[in-house]
Formats: sequence, C-alpha cells, structure tokens
Amino acid sequence: MAIFNKSDEISEELLKKSMDASKNAQEIVIDNSEEVSATDKHSLAYLKANGIDGESSIDILGDKEMFETRLRDFVSLAKSKYGSLMDCKANMNMDKYSEESAILKKEANYLGIKELFIMAKAHEQKAKAGDTNYVIENFKTYEDEIMRIIRTVEEYIN
Repeated sequence: MAIFNKSDEISEELLKKSMDASKNAQEIVIDNSEEVSATDKHSLAYLKANGIDGESSIDILGDKEMFETRLRDFVSLAKSKYGSLMDCKANMNMDKYSEESAILKKEANYLGIKELFIMAKAHEQKAKAGDTNYVIENFKTYEDEIMRIIRTVEEYIN
C-alpha cells in the first residue's frame, strides 16, 4: 500500500533523495570507522594501513587465529633472517643471501606483506645472479622494510 497520494509525488521524490543521502552518510560513517580502526594497533585495518593485507592471508589460511600465529612466527623468522642476511652481505655469500631472501619472500607473500615480498624477490634474484652491487646499494632499504614490518607486527600482536 502506498503511503503517498498522487498529489504527494514530490514528497516521494524527496523521500528517495533522503534515503540516498542517508545511505551515502552511512558509507561515510563506515569509512570514518575504518580510519579509527586503522589507528587501533590490534585491527586488520592497522595492518592494511601498514602494508599487510591480513584479509587475503586469512582467506588463504582459513582463520584469523592461524594468521596471527603465523605473524608471531614471522617476527622470529624475520629477525633471524635479517641477522643472516647481514652476515651473508658482509661475507659476500650470495648463494646463502639468495636462499635467505627466498624464505623471507615466501613468508611475506603468504602473509600479504607486499612491499617486503617485492624487495625480497629482487634481492633473491640479484644475489642468485651474483649482483653484489645491487645487494650492497639496496640493502638499507631492504633492512628498513624488514624492521618496519617487524615493528608493525609486534605492535599488532602485543
């Protein structure tokens, strides 16, 4: 049953516009809540704002608990690999450097850490090709990204 008469067509049009405006306002509120949750260090939005796509990783792993377990493990792994990468670079052991980068690449990809994945892949390939100049010239950026991701994950977990 219609609420309005034919004489109320303008009111129906206004009602539709009002409903559309309300829907738009709700979307804005949702967007604002995502911004707020991005500052909540224990939210997936925080991870996403820091370059970690937890949602895609959860889709792969099956649930958030498994994702968080893998993140915890990743912190230990990344710290270990970072130390090993530094030793390999200092000793110019490009074979081992390539292997360590490959391990970081695989885990970063699995956990949705795109920038680290890209860097680790490049370092793996360049080290495998024996390009020590690339490794030396780009190590600081690689190192900074590893440390940034470790800090981000530790803030999320703790």
